[in-house]
Amino acid sequence: MGLLLVTTPCGKEEAAKLEVLDCIFHADPEASFIPHEYMGLLLLKTILSSDEAAALVRDCPTAYIHRVVPVDIMIKSDLASIIETVLRLMPKMPSKVRIECHRRGRFIRSSQEVESAVGSALTSLGHEIQMRSPQTIVRIDIIGEWTTISVGPPERFAKKLRG
Repeated sequence: MGLLLVTTPCGKEEAAKLEVLDCIFHADPEASFIPHEYMGLLLLKTILSSDEAAALVRDCPTAYIHRVVPVDIMIKSDLASIIETVLRLMPKMPSKVRIECHRRGRFIRSSQEVESAVGSALTSLGHEIQMRSPQTIVRIDIIGEWTTISVGPPERFAKKLRG
């Protein structure tokens, strides 16, 4: 089972849901959205892998989808769990890493706190924090009591092209 995080303009979530479902229906007619209280954000549950679902949505013409993020794992929003999970998902070979944390809700004090703590843990293992030209991106999305984590090369997190 895969998870997909999709960002959309606030107030356009329903239109974006239809677009996402249109894009993947032929491959997964049972795909569904996980409800939450935050605007501008969709969480799709699918039988496809996260990367397969992301590719289908990225390649499909849409008007209301900004970014498509394949999710590696969803965990409870807890700083220690986030750090532990990122370390488990990271490639063992040291690399240049950019950490992006997007927080919705108040379960974690700040995104900067998460970025700093994860960055410290990664540098202690030999990784280098590099904002401009990373080899690996760690994307952390705190969605209230849940957090999604995605780790991969920059092209895995490309913005959706219009049309």
